[in-house]
Amino acid sequence: MKMKQISDTTLKITMTLDDLMDRGMEIADFLVPQEKTEEFFYAILDELEMPDNFLDSGMLSFRVTPKPDKVDVFVTKSKIDQNLDFEDLADLPDMEELAQMSPDEFLKTLEKSIADKTKDDIEAIQSLEQVEAKEEEQEQADKETESKKEPYIYYILRFANLADLVAFAKTVNYQMETSELYKMNGHYYLTILVDVENHPSPYPAWLLARMREFADDSDISRSVLQEYGHILINHDAVFGLQKINS
Repeated sequence: MKMKQISDTTLKITMTLDDLMDRGMEIADFLVPQEKTEEFFYAILDELEMPDNFLDSGMLSFRVTPKPDKVDVFVTKSKIDQNLDFEDLADLPDMEELAQMSPDEFLKTLEKSIADKTKDDIEAIQSLEQVEAKEEEQEQADKETESKKEPYIYYILRFANLADLVAFAKTVNYQMETSELYKMNGHYYLTILVDVENHPSPYPAWLLARMREFADDSDISRSVLQEYGHILINHDAVFGLQKINS
């Protein structure tokens, strides 16, 4: 469970399904407003370290956005007190004028005063909806990027001589699936297959930069090497080269 302050009046609390289960809740509990969910919200606020400006802030409103694997709860601080105090409604006429009003006129005047006080709340809700829309767009973009990411990458490295190749092999201490050694046009080519699926997105570029400290990367593809090159070691070439005494 984590909390993020979006603005001076809005917090976002993200809970996984496990977070809900640990607290005796499930997504279905949020579909129909009930006393149980309101108690749950306030219990969560007590559990988290609330920003100072949210402490003793009066009325809070909660907006729930269920996701397949989590629930986002947006907490908005209202500028209207839960118990309306007529002294706070400065725009209301004095008691003498109120006495001259018809019931309809009084209600319209009261509604206008309350509407003026709720303007900030309406703007906060509209802003919140925009935040939700942007976050959903970003999540969708992240999912699309993740789905396009190749789980495996072949690195193709070129070496001028066997000594440089062996020296490079002895520097390799990262996980790889397999490796092959080819010779073509007087150069040695080492292919290294790496599983990058469970690594952060910068990992492939970081790994290539590390390889280039000891070798030249090549724009020759593996299919070209397979067709025109001479295969020297077709499996776990790096491990075999590491056994050579330099």
